[in-house]
Amino acid sequence: MARPGGPAPHLGDRADQGLRGRAGIFITRQLDARGVEDRNRWAFPTSSLRPGDVRKLPLAGWNSARCARALSIENKSRALHHFSAAARITFAATGILLAEDVDREIVATPQTDWHTTRSRLFSNEVSWSQVLRDRDLRLRPDLCKPWLRWINTPTQLHRFDTTYFIATVPFGQDVDFLSPNETSAGWKRPGQILAEVGGDPDRIGAAARIIVESLAEVPTVGAAMAQIRNVHPLRPEIVDDDGDWKVVIHTGKDPHSKGSLRDRAVAVGETDNDQSPGFLTFSGDDDDETTDEKNDDS
Repeated sequence: MARPGGPAPHLGDRADQGLRGRAGIFITRQLDARGVEDRNRWAFPTSSLRPGDVRKLPLAGWNSARCARALSIENKSRALHHFSAAARITFAATGILLAEDVDREIVATPQTDWHTTRSRLFSNEVSWSQVLRDRDLRLRPDLCKPWLRWINTPTQLHRFDTTYFIATVPFGQDVDFLSPNETSAGWKRPGQILAEVGGDPDRIGAAARIIVESLAEVPTVGAAMAQIRNVHPLRPEIVDDDGDWKVVIHTGKDPHSKGSLRDRAVAVGETDNDQSPGFLTFSGDDDDETTDEKNDDS
């Protein structure tokens, strides 16, 4: 239900979520304003990876090793970081909380009265792990399912390595959309989205279109959550085919297994503040694992 994005440095690290009901997708229409990622397009809420996503993170269900296996990557801290960032932006943007309480029950109370906390999460005034600790909650990574991994083209100024997730809305909760700008959002069926955007690339990004198309034939949320997905990165390339420019998509290996594609200099912004659900920054050492892991995975 969101796309907790990743950094906009060398090669960002992002995450995304969005599914509900019978093949209904919670999707946003990005603000038509200069500097907004996916400007005026259908997209998913986005944010950066932040150190506070994993530092002293109260965790239940899956541990970082299980998250790494789900993403088919070796770096356990990086894997958990993506899951946690996805859960954070899901809560900040939609009010949906993918966590359990002290009784080990999935949170089932609507979070419509948490607007101040959610706004502070957007502006990075409070860390995600602190929000959970203050309320005796523990993140449930197993409630997020990795759906697609996308690395944008080398020709683009800002390179992103984005992991998209889907998630069901826990019983008793409902979406209460909150945006730091005037971005709109709502539930739509995949077929409805595809009909509205047609073949116009200016109305939806390539990665978002692939996700919507892949969900179009999925009858229920349960079927989507049970689906086995190939989460090895897709890497689009722009090629010249006898004068016609085309985008070719290849399945690639994990670039982080052999180091970064670029250095770690921040390409967009100098802080961790998210100006919109489409603004990305990068910070933190993905090898610095400070998670409070008390559960063994099965």
